[in-house]
Amino acid sequence: MRSLLDVSIRSGLLPASMLLMAAACNASNGGSTNHSTGANGHGATASIGGSPSLGGSLSLGGNTTGPVDTYDGKLTSDVGEQITVSGENKDVHLTLTSSDGTTINDGVTWSVDDTKIGSVSGDGTFHANGYVGGVVTISATVGDGTISKQITVDVDITVNDGKISDADQAALVAGGDADATYKFLYPYDGTVFPRGLAAPVLQLGGTAATSTYTTINLPHFKYQQFSAALTRVQVKLPEAVWKGMTLTAGAADDVALSVSKLSGGQVTGPATQTYRVAQASMKGIIYYNTYSSPLTMGTTDTDKGGILRIKAGGNAEVVKRGCTVCHAVSAGGSVLATGSGYVLADYAPANSATFDLSPAGDVTPRLATAPGLQFPFAGLTPDGTKALTNGLPKGAWPTKIMRGVYSAAGYTSSLVDTKTGATIAATGLTTKFVQTPAFSPDGTKVTFLNGDMLDNRVLSTLDFDDATNTFSAPNILVQNPNEAMAWPTFLPDNSAVVYHAGDSFDSYEFTGGTTQSKPQYAEVRMVEVATKTVKKLQALNGRDEKGTLTLPYGETVEGRMNYEPNVLPVAVGGYYWVLFTSRRAYGNTVAPGGMLEHMQDPWGSDAEPSLRKKLWIAAIDVDHLDALDPSHPAFYLPGQELEGGNMRAFAAMAPCQPDGGACDSGSDCCGGYCRQTSAGANGAPVLECVPPPVNECSHTDEHCVVAEDCCDPRELCINARCTLRSPPK
Repeated sequence: MRSLLDVSIRSGLLPASMLLMAAACNASNGGSTNHSTGANGHGATASIGGSPSLGGSLSLGGNTTGPVDTYDGKLTSDVGEQITVSGENKDVHLTLTSSDGTTINDGVTWSVDDTKIGSVSGDGTFHANGYVGGVVTISATVGDGTISKQITVDVDITVNDGKISDADQAALVAGGDADATYKFLYPYDGTVFPRGLAAPVLQLGGTAATSTYTTINLPHFKYQQFSAALTRVQVKLPEAVWKGMTLTAGAADDVALSVSKLSGGQVTGPATQTYRVAQASMKGIIYYNTYSSPLTMGTTDTDKGGILRIKAGGNAEVVKRGCTVCHAVSAGGSVLATGSGYVLADYAPANSATFDLSPAGDVTPRLATAPGLQFPFAGLTPDGTKALTNGLPKGAWPTKIMRGVYSAAGYTSSLVDTKTGATIAATGLTTKFVQTPAFSPDGTKVTFLNGDMLDNRVLSTLDFDDATNTFSAPNILVQNPNEAMAWPTFLPDNSAVVYHAGDSFDSYEFTGGTTQSKPQYAEVRMVEVATKTVKKLQALNGRDEKGTLTLPYGETVEGRMNYEPNVLPVAVGGYYWVLFTSRRAYGNTVAPGGMLEHMQDPWGSDAEPSLRKKLWIAAIDVDHLDALDPSHPAFYLPGQELEGGNMRAFAAMAPCQPDGGACDSGSDCCGGYCRQTSAGANGAPVLECVPPPVNECSHTDEHCVVAEDCCDPRELCINARCTLRSPPK
C-alpha cells in the first residue's frame, strides 16, 4: 500500500512549498523526487551542463527510490512571482544560486509542472505561451536536490478587430436594454465543452447589429473583443483564444461569457452565459451518414450520399461515396461495416461490406459479400473481428423496424466473422431477431431491442465471452409497448445504456419523392443497468429539471427532435460523451429565418432532406448513478458540413499507435502508455507511446486494472483507463 504522502506527492495534490515541508517531515535527509509527465500539459524537463533527465525516470507516478535532499539554495526570477500575458510569448529568466550566493549553471535539470502554460529550457528560461493562465511551478534539480518556485500567469487580451470607435466601445461596455428580443440562440447556458475542438460560433437573436462587445472571464483569464456585426448577430472567437481559455479553465471553474450589441445607435446587453470545460481533449473519430452532402459530389439518389468522418478537432472528410449506408464502426476504430447498392424494390441493400481502417486514415476493403442484410446496422466487437447481425422479423415494417432494411421472410441474427462472412458457432443467443445491437466498449456485453417481443418493445442486454463466443445472462432493462426504443449504446463503464425513445426507429416517416416527410419524434434517455432506473436526460434534450423546453425557438419548432445516440468508448475529462442526431435549430444559421433557406421545415422530403438534421454532442457525468439528470446541454459538432443532412454518428477511437508513435495520452497507444521521451524547442515535451513502465502507477488515460493502479487516488478505472471524476455541478 502506498503511503498517503507518496500518493499526494506523485499526484500533484500538494503545492511545491508543501512538498518541501512534507519531505522534511518524512525523512531525515528530506526531499522527494521531482516527477513530471509532459502528457496533457502536466510537466516537462530540460537540462544544461549535465545529462538530461527525460522519460520514464521523471514521469508522474514513477515510484520513488528513496528520500532525496532538498537543494540548499535560492531560486529567483527576473519578474517576481506574477506576469501578465496578452497573446504573445513572454520569457521569464530564473536563476539558481547556492547557499553561499554562487550562481549555478552547470548540472541543472529544469522542469515545469504544467506545459499548458509554458515550457522551460535548459538555461532556466520559462517561456509562457501567451494564451494560457494559471499558477505554474518551476523546479531546478542538482544531483539529488530540488528547489521550486511558483509563478502566476494571468492572461489579459483585448482586440478590436472591427475597428470600433472609442465612443461606441464605451457605449457597448456600459450596456443597455434597447432590444427585448435579444438573447443567446447558441451555445446553451451550462454547456460542458471538451478541449481540442473548434470554438463555437456565438449566435444571438434580435435585430441586426452594427457592432458587438464580447467578454470571457474566469480565474487567470480575461478576454475582450470588439467586432463589426453582420445581418445576423454572430461572433467568431479566435481559435487561439478559445484554446487558451479551455486550457486555463479548471474542472470546477465557471467560464463567464457575455455579448452586447450596438444597433441603430442603441445598445442591448450584455447577454450572459456560463460554461464548464472538461479537463481533456476530445478523442477519436466520428463516422456518420449523409444523404445530401456537397462533399460526396453526387447528383443522383444513388451517389449523393456516403459515409463521412470527422477527426477530433478537424473537418468532415469522405470515407465512402455513394449509397454506402446503414453503417457501424468498431469501438477500437479498426473496422467499418456497411450496406451498399440500395434496391428500392427490395427495400434493402443488395450488398454489404466491411473495411479496415488504419492509423494513417486509409480505408481498405476487408470483405464484400452479396447478402445485403449481413452487415447493415450490425453490432461490431471492439476489435471489429466479429459482428452480431441485425435481425428483421418476418414482413415487419417501420415503426417496428428501422428504415433501409426489410425482409419478407425474416432475417435471423447470428455472429459472423467480418473478414470471411462465415457464421461463427455461438451458444446462448436465444433471441432470434436482435435489433440494432451494440457491444460494450470492453466487449463483455451487448445491448439490443428484442425483435422476438416486437409488440412489447423490450430493451435487453446479454453478457458475452469473446473467447468462447458464448452469450449469457439475458436481462430486460426496459419494457414499454407505448413507444419505440432503438439504437442502444453502453456507457464505457457498462453501468448504463443510452437509447432513443419515441415514435419509431427513425427521425422521420418515409413518404417518397418530393412529398413532405411526416414527423417522427424522439428523445434520448438512459437506463441504469443495476437499478433499471430510466433517466430522461432533460438537459441533453434541451429541457430544464421540470421538463420545460429551454431551446430558444420553443416546443413546436424544436422539441422532441433528438435521435440515434452513440457514446464515445472512453471517458474524457471526467465525462462520458453522447453523440446524437437532432433536428433542432442551430443558432441563427440552420434555423427558421437563418442563413440557410427553408429551415422552418425540419423534415424535408426524400428528394430534398432537411438540412436541420445535424450531429450534436452532450456530456454525461461519470458519477451518474445517484444523479436525477447527469446530462448537460448539448453542443453542435464543429467540422460537419452545413449543407448536408447528417445522421447516425459513431464515435470510435482512432486506431491505436504502436510504441514509438506520437501520442497525447495513453488512450492513443496500443500498449496504453504515453510518456515524455525527449524535449523539443524551448524544452517543450515530446510524447511517444512507450512499453508499460516498470513499478509505476498510471497517468490519466493510461492503462489500469483497478483504480489503485492510477497515480491520482481520486480517479476511477473505467474501461481499463484511469479516468477523472466529474466535478460537482
